[in-house]
Amino acid sequence: DKCPPVNQPLSFGKVNDDGTIEDPVLGTKFSLKTGDVVDWCPQGIGKVIGSLFDPIGVNSYRVRQKAGTLQVQVDVNAKTNFESNYWSGALDAQGKANGKYY
Repeated sequence: DKCPPVNQPLSFGKVNDDGTIEDPVLGTKFSLKTGDVVDWCPQGIGKVIGSLFDPIGVNSYRVRQKAGTLQVQVDVNAKTNFESNYWSGALDAQGKANGKYY
């Protein structure tokens, strides 16, 4: 729930009729289907802050409605995949570079 470039919650954003969600602070618009930037920091202080960062999109997830509920497809292995790259080459508390336990 972090919105670039300054990581404010996008859950406070406004969903627009044009298929975008708008950052409530800086006004950046992201596509609801792809997460790509549609309009990067277009107004006020957003122009100044946005000029300091390259435009970057947000994650998007497949969603479906089934039996009166919304289902979101997420990667249940995301944490494991992230941590496997994180520990690569870094020493853990036990002094090992692979992050595994004895």
